[in-house]
Amino acid sequence: MRRWAGLIVLTVSLAIFTLIAPSAAQQRQALGLNVRFDLVQILQGTALAGGSDFGLDASGDRVELTGSGEFKPGAKDAAGGGTFVHRHADGTEFAHGIWVVTGFASWAPGGGNFSSTGLTDGIGEASEASAGIVTLHVRLSPAGGPPVDAMFEVHCHLPAASIDTEEGIRLFVGPFAFEQDGGVTLFHILQ
Repeated sequence: MRRWAGLIVLTVSLAIFTLIAPSAAQQRQALGLNVRFDLVQILQGTALAGGSDFGLDASGDRVELTGSGEFKPGAKDAAGGGTFVHRHADGTEFAHGIWVVTGFASWAPGGGNFSSTGLTDGIGEASEASAGIVTLHVRLSPAGGPPVDAMFEVHCHLPAASIDTEEGIRLFVGPFAFEQDGGVTLFHILQ
């Protein structure tokens, strides 16, 4: 009798695990193989790498960033970079230079349906596109000035995504927070 009870418990446990266990695709999104991110430009209905995204701080200063990169959430590894221009509220340039990824902080995959955007995916396979939020450690290297460490977030929203976020970037440099102020981003979960 104990044998049958043990077998029944094992069978029920396996059935419940099968019902609640995440699918292989969800696991890949959660831990990732490689995830590519791009700050995107839209030309002739096509999402292409090489776009600019903008952030605005409380004083009206604006930062413009370009760039792309990859990260591996499971390994907590990341690389990438681009350019930046920081302008004061009156439009005068405060600094410009390059930024590089120095570390991985977090990844929240969001899934979604790129095909519902009506755009052509000119970066990767539309089936690999994903919404999400990645937070990265970056180093800003202004021309003629010392490097500055910062936190950088890339936010991507797609139709039917499991997370709701505003499209764009956020940049935190010391006490300054540049909030999303325009631009398009895209993630691809690479096979």
